[in-house]
Amino acid sequence: MRWALILVVVGTTLFVAANATGSTLFGEGTFRVPQDVKPGTYRTKGGEGCYWARLKNFSGGLNSIIANGNASGPEVVTIKSTDRGFETNDCGNWTRNLGRITKSKIRFGEGTYIVRVDVAPGTYRSRGGDGCYWARLKNFEGGIGAIISNGNASGSAIVTIARTDRGFTSNDCATWVKVS
Repeated sequence: MRWALILVVVGTTLFVAANATGSTLFGEGTFRVPQDVKPGTYRTKGGEGCYWARLKNFSGGLNSIIANGNASGPEVVTIKSTDRGFETNDCGNWTRNLGRITKSKIRFGEGTYIVRVDVAPGTYRSRGGDGCYWARLKNFEGGIGAIISNGNASGSAIVTIARTDRGFTSNDCATWVKVS
């Protein structure tokens, strides 16, 4: 096995590395694209309070944000070659390893998942809850353009994830279980 390893550590934060599988890793901070972080699709196991943003500049203003997200649970994002930067806070390490992360493809919790990798296409039910939000995704670029359809449920929710969907995301919806 061949290792390519580059570590830049400031305090306790890991910035950029490559592991034995060749998948890039990076942690907390603001990064330049492509100098610090290469364009591509990345995922993190995330956590409560995870925030990410694709940036068109480093002015710090709202108009510098191309797309952003707040996640509880796993998250997937595509950084484009036209992005100038990527910001991430409280998300843990990001990797280009897009392999399956769910224990079951027909039962999963909140977060962003890759259809046919993490979750199977089909019709799912969740008991929902206050603030339950879900979206079927055509890509992981973030923003309105990535959404095929979405919904907010205060009670139970039912959604059909199509085979052609690229991803599915939900927050505060409890567990999704495939019903057909």
